[in-house]
Formats: sequence, structure tokens, C-alpha cells
Amino acid sequence: MTAADRALDFSGKTCSAPPARSARMAALALGHIPDHRHVRVLDIGCGTGSLVVRIAEARPLAQVSGIDISLANVRAAEHARASSGAAPRITFEQADYMAYRAVPFDAIVSDGVLHLIPGDTRALLNRIASDLQPGGVFVCGMPFDCRYNRLFALIRGGLRHVRSPLVDRAILFAARALHGREMDARSLRERIDYMYMPPTRMLDRHMRERLAPAAGLRVVAQYPMRSTSPSQLRHNVTVFERVAPVV
Repeated sequence: MTAADRALDFSGKTCSAPPARSARMAALALGHIPDHRHVRVLDIGCGTGSLVVRIAEARPLAQVSGIDISLANVRAAEHARASSGAAPRITFEQADYMAYRAVPFDAIVSDGVLHLIPGDTRALLNRIASDLQPGGVFVCGMPFDCRYNRLFALIRGGLRHVRSPLVDRAILFAARALHGREMDARSLRERIDYMYMPPTRMLDRHMRERLAPAAGLRVVAQYPMRSTSPSQLRHNVTVFERVAPVV
């Protein structure tokens, strides 16, 4: 699927993170973003902007940018920005990350997005490293390689081949049964598409110990991320520091 196809698929859809998940991701990211100097932060796949707003409000010296392939997400994020006291230090833009260009950042964050970006993992990591200042950090929430995630990747791949309105309704019915008390109807509908999206990649030993160091990214911390659904891929949050690449 091309970048244009993906933009078309998501152009009219929003992808909002559950508040508890966004709060957890923000807390972890803020533990690695300096609070005593001016910094520039990028959120790859910012969704409706909750992580960007949380970081900007907690770091008064930070300029925080969010990019997302979905125009609907960017519009919702702009609404969130307008109601924040940190609005002058926040920007949002519709963009495909692999085509996005900017001056390197002090920190990059990404929650639940990196596994969905198509293409070569080595090229993606090289791109992230090139977008970081030396000593900068990349705080990445993504699925990790395990038997549970491999099974659900197969299930999602299978569902993709049989997608229909009937299957959509079955997924929504199951989602209401599991999460009807803590999620509203809009949030439940948002997540139907994810059941048809197997991950392009998962964080495994090869990515962590070979590909990332070769790009100049060194693991400095790893944290658990609580799953909110039995159908959700299991995630953790890994923090990489930008160092000199392996020659």
C-alpha cells in the first residue's frame, strides 16, 4: 500500500488514544525530555494531539510538533491545541513521516504508530536517527515480538482478507461487550480498522540490538505499557538515545 493509499484510507478518520494510555506515555516521555532548557519535540503519528498537548503543557520551554497522515486527526488536534495554554508552542501538520523534512529535534516520541509505517525497518530507523540531535532521545511505544502478538498479527491478516460490513459489525459488537463501559461509541468505531491491520514490524532483538545501533540509536530504558484490551497487540515503551552510528 502506497503512502497515498494510506492517506486516503485515514483522511476522514480520527485515532484518539485512551486518556490513561496517553497519560502513561506522556509521563514516560517527560522523564527523558529536559525541563531546564529550550527543546524541540516531534510526535510521529500524533493522532488527535493529546500527547503533544500534555508534553507542551508540562515543558514550558518546549516547542512541540505533531504530524499525522490523517487530515481528520490534524483537525481534531488543532481543536485541542486551541484550548490549551501552550497553544503558541504547538504545531500540527498533515504529513507522511517518510516524506517529512525538518531541522533535527531534541526528542521524538511515537505511540502505537511505528509498527504501522510501511517499508524497510532499517530505512525507518536511519530516518529517525537523522531527525535527532546528537544526544537526543526517541521514546517509542510499539508492539514487541512475542507469541501473543504473533498470533494476533495472523488473525488481523486473516480478517483483512474477509473484511465486510458484517465482519465490521461483529467486531463492533465484541468491542462493545468488552469496552462499552469505558469507551464511547466513537472511540469503539475508531478501533475497527485496527483489527484489519497486521503490524509491519514488531520490536524484536534484531531491531533492538542490530538495526537500531547501526543507525546510531542506543537503548537506554524500557518500560511496560498496560494493555487495555485482549485484542490489542501488547506494547512496551523503549527509549533510544542518538549516538554515533556504527561504521
